Amino acid sequence: MKAFVIRARLDLLIRLVDTTTGAIVDERNVLFMRDGEPLKPEFRGNGTYLFINTGREDFLMLIRVYGFEDYLCRVCYEDLDPATPEMNVFLMPSENVFRGEELLSLSGTLPFLTKIEAVNLLRPVCICNEYDVKKKILSVFGYGSGRIEMSDLYYGLLKTDKESYEKIEVTETVTPQSVRLKDALQGEFASNSPIMRVVFGTVNENGDYLLRVRNDGKDIKYLVRYEVKDEVRFQTVDFRNKEALI
Repeated sequence: MKAFVIRARLDLLIRLVDTTTGAIVDERNVLFMRDGEPLKPEFRGNGTYLFINTGREDFLMLIRVYGFEDYLCRVCYEDLDPATPEMNVFLMPSENVFRGEELLSLSGTLPFLTKIEAVNLLRPVCICNEYDVKKKILSVFGYGSGRIEMSDLYYGLLKTDKESYEKIEVTETVTPQSVRLKDALQGEFASNSPIMRVVFGTVNENGDYLLRVRNDGKDIKYLVRYEVKDEVRFQTVDFRNKEALI
């Protein structure tokens, strides 16, 4: 009798995250499409889906989750870790079915726009203290009496000009007051600078953009970072006003 060996390879891991809060999306009414064809990944809890033996050719993925805007992206394996190809997908709540805090949106059209994101200037997660260049470890301390919580991946470190921020990616919590960064800080480092969580928006090929946040306080002041061709721009926006990117 011949022996059969069944090999299972993880070809993609996707983790669904609510971009406005950083919380895992646990909604089970989810549809994945690969180049227009439905996919059935394995659900492993905590918003995590595994794609086993599906191949590693680049493809266009559509993710449709009840209560959120459709998410369309191109999966490029060249950009992923070959050992464990994983993606954190940041979903934007839909105004049509969302229940809870009011949602505020920034939308419009800007030619040649490719990316858009923002940080809440009035809601720091923590304050930076020291930075170890060799180990790429950033030590922080709490903002006010708040507890330090850096469980998200992406944050913005406000620069000394107060009009821009450096985007940082956290790979590991070293101690309750320090984290390791994926890449070394590129800009000028200044102690006591606030660190804010990044909220991601969407842009289509025509330059139509949408960025949505929760109306969870009196002041909704965000520093928006956006890329036009190869130029990075920043603009401070109050989401209660009908502003547009310039």
